[in-house]
Amino acid sequence: METENSMTGPETAAAPASVTAGASAGLAIAFQPIAEIAGSRIHAYEAQVLRDGAPAAQEFDQLSAEQRGDVDRRCAVAAIRWAATAGFATSGGRLAIPLSAPAIGDPAEHIQPALLTARQYGIVAERLVFTLHHYQSITSSQLADILHVFNKLGPVVSFHGIGPNESGLAACGKFAPHMVTIEPELISSVGSSWSRRIAVEDLVRRMQSLGLRIVAAGVDSEGAYERLRSFGVPLVQGNYVGMPVVGTLPQPATRNAA
Repeated sequence: METENSMTGPETAAAPASVTAGASAGLAIAFQPIAEIAGSRIHAYEAQVLRDGAPAAQEFDQLSAEQRGDVDRRCAVAAIRWAATAGFATSGGRLAIPLSAPAIGDPAEHIQPALLTARQYGIVAERLVFTLHHYQSITSSQLADILHVFNKLGPVVSFHGIGPNESGLAACGKFAPHMVTIEPELISSVGSSWSRRIAVEDLVRRMQSLGLRIVAAGVDSEGAYERLRSFGVPLVQGNYVGMPVVGTLPQPATRNAA
């Protein structure tokens, strides 16, 4: 296993030297639970890349597609290693690994290092969830190819983000990923704001009509949690459910059924 401040791995040598040096320094992997709202059982652990304790996602979004692809591949390998060392094999959940969809060239090549690492640690590919960020930014044919190849190789695919104005909803309905995350920006205040409650409830109903498995991210209060439960949202994620923890697979907080 790498040290907490190292993201080096067998694929690092393939990355440009400047990217390797800049992107790896001070990085660590944290895991945050995604829980089933019925019974607070673990569904998956989302791997989150931190730099010096803060989320690195926005920083990574500034990279070129080629650089981002290199970083994503190395972070995926590191996430699997860290999770395996933390006891993922007996956790009962899946491992959700973020990828930037526009940075995926050849889908099979893109996840091959991760699949090889999972095999080394005895983790079956079916327990991996590759979460596509910015999936709205690529063509339908590219998205279809990614899903076809990933599913053929074993992992499942989730889409991160139904954002403002329901962006991405049509693609979610067309491709039916394993799960779809509603952005924290939409979930915040759902427990206290009438207008936000109406908007989210309507969105949830639309997603349910498409047969989508919903993850509500950014659940940070009991009010939001209970409101989402009343909407029939099956999966929740956020500080109220469980904080992200570096190098550890935290159990979701146990919440009483309504």
